[in-house]
Amino acid sequence: MKHASSYAEQQRDPRKHLIGISTVIVFHVVLVYALANGLGRKVIEVIKSPLDVAIIEEIKAPPPPPPPPKVVAAPPKSSAPPPPAYAPPPDTPAPSAPAPVITTSSTPTPPAPPPAPAVPVAPPAVNVAVACPNFRSVTPQMPAQAERMGLSGDVVVEFTVAADGNIKDVAIARSSNSVFNPAAAKAVSQYRCVGQGRDVRVKQMISFRVDN
Repeated sequence: MKHASSYAEQQRDPRKHLIGISTVIVFHVVLVYALANGLGRKVIEVIKSPLDVAIIEEIKAPPPPPPPPKVVAAPPKSSAPPPPAYAPPPDTPAPSAPAPVITTSSTPTPPAPPPAPAVPVAPPAVNVAVACPNFRSVTPQMPAQAERMGLSGDVVVEFTVAADGNIKDVAIARSSNSVFNPAAAKAVSQYRCVGQGRDVRVKQMISFRVDN
């Protein structure tokens, strides 16, 4: 009885009725606002439209293919025959050392060197006065260059008087200035010499002086 009276008291509590009434009023206000703005039509249309339900099955990835079987190459069969059994070599006596062979070698005698060529014998020297008597009458010509430069000098000329008296092999033995060499050689070529029956070598000094 006590429980029944407490439930009746709760039903008669005005606060609970006030909350329910307030909830109903708010719902109607919202519903009227939605209908006034056209939202209610959209909601109804959405509800009326059929619902498409599709069951999406999870796509399962196919299992990976099994690995290829490993091929183990069989070891090649050797066709070589097995090695022969070891047999110790027979004992053989050591060979005796051969007798030494004595060889004699003779060194060839080098050929004799060829004889040295004969050195030409220089013709004997004679006095120019004997060989060429006119040497005093020959006046050497002073080179123009030496004359312009005021040069003086001496030239020693060597030449050969042939057996017939001709002059050959003229050479300058010594010269104080090469400017005088052509004039000295030209003067010697003007000598008239006497043949001595053989070639003779003559040496003559020719002087060039500038008159002051």
